[in-house]
Amino acid sequence: MTKTAIAPVPAEMPETGGPGPRNRRWWLLLVLIMAVGLGVRLWYLFGWMHPAVVQGDPLYYHDAANLFADGRGWPDPYELRLNHRYVPDAQHPPLTSALLALPSLVGLTTFLEHQVFDCLLGTLTILVVALTGRRAAGPTAGLVAAGLAAVYPGMWINDPLLMSETTGILACSAVLWLAYRFWDRRGYLDAALLGLATAAAALARAELLLLSVFLVTPLVLLARAPGGPKEVRKWASFAPPAAPHPRNTEALPAARASWARRAGMLAAAGAACVLAIAPWAGYNLSRFNEPEYLSTGLGTTLAVTHCDTTYHGTFLGWWDFKCILKIQNEPTERSERDVFYRDAAYRYIGDHKAELPKVALARAGRTWGVFRPFQQVRFDTIESRPAGLSKAALFSLWVLLAAGAVGAVLLRRRRALLLPLLALPGALTVASTMVYGTSRFRAVAEPAVVLLAAVAFASIRARFVPRGRHSDSRVTARAGQAGQAPTRPRAETPAV
Repeated sequence: MTKTAIAPVPAEMPETGGPGPRNRRWWLLLVLIMAVGLGVRLWYLFGWMHPAVVQGDPLYYHDAANLFADGRGWPDPYELRLNHRYVPDAQHPPLTSALLALPSLVGLTTFLEHQVFDCLLGTLTILVVALTGRRAAGPTAGLVAAGLAAVYPGMWINDPLLMSETTGILACSAVLWLAYRFWDRRGYLDAALLGLATAAAALARAELLLLSVFLVTPLVLLARAPGGPKEVRKWASFAPPAAPHPRNTEALPAARASWARRAGMLAAAGAACVLAIAPWAGYNLSRFNEPEYLSTGLGTTLAVTHCDTTYHGTFLGWWDFKCILKIQNEPTERSERDVFYRDAAYRYIGDHKAELPKVALARAGRTWGVFRPFQQVRFDTIESRPAGLSKAALFSLWVLLAAGAVGAVLLRRRRALLLPLLALPGALTVASTMVYGTSRFRAVAEPAVVLLAAVAFASIRARFVPRGRHSDSRVTARAGQAGQAPTRPRAETPAV
């Protein structure tokens, strides 16, 4: 007698749950976890980071928020503070300062008040990560992901620093959640919301526009037709499905959506993204001599990262401000200066093409804590990150990466959607190889790391503590004793 191959049974069905005691309990636990996360962030702020020396990028974001709230547009805060000159500037994309302008509008304008607001944004990320985990891998995975997001230093070490990483983490968490929402629903509105979240990520950190290529485009083009069997829709991966599931005769492979529908959804996502960025891009085009869309900071970044000292020796893969000091006669107008520094960097890159692979690997290694990790911890203190907490974040990262690898395998075996959780780290890594490697660049990919690790940890719980419909282990055991293939319960339509 031949044996029928049975696909692995997922430890937990992705579901969001309807009204009822179980769902209320889930939300109560999430609120408690968020309270813990806020407490951790405020402890870090008042125990480690207050009072703060306000300088560098934090000063830029803080002053830009207050200037914007006062209706003074977007000048260079440094020039205005030091030389009392109003110079149009877009060194950084606007979303971080625009969000910080919200408390400024109600009179909360001090640096400490902005730090507390950033901690609140970091706490909001816990909610979005939990919703993503629940939609992707079930309620237990959602709570585990929330717990990790609350206490894992990589998720909160940047919050009181007043940097763009907090905004970037929140925006990327929203991108992940909406990516899974789109995969479940596959509607034009869902595609537009995904495009809008991608625009928000790009308005936090310009390089995150790469998500439109790494995530949004392939996800939409691989979308299946709406209205197919729920079992297939809930557990389809981004790879072509296997044969009809032997345990559910209704679960026939869902066909791809028509090319017209996929093109329409991609157009909806693209239009939403473009429309969200258009006001900022149009504002920049109206005030600079050279075309600038998201930021005038690329040239400066390239100028401090493409030179002899960052291609060899101690600073390999990092940055060195001495590089830009060697470039003379730069223009004062910000867009012209951006072009000037970009051209200088491109010339250096063209003269050192053979060294680019080595430098790119070093940059990626620094970002992910595998190339000179303890040297990078020392470098991170330049940006006010405590060395002890940076080491704790590094050791935690190594554990989560190992667990995340297991989580990725589990999702693949369950034929669950994996693309978003791989595309985000992939886009971040590519961006890092183009400029330089540093721990804070990794921050926007931390939600994906946390979610993958949560899948692994939730699977351990499901193996040893099965609970009713939140685990299929009892069903599997009974079916195995009876010599029958187990039947997975039908999933409910997600509520969020």
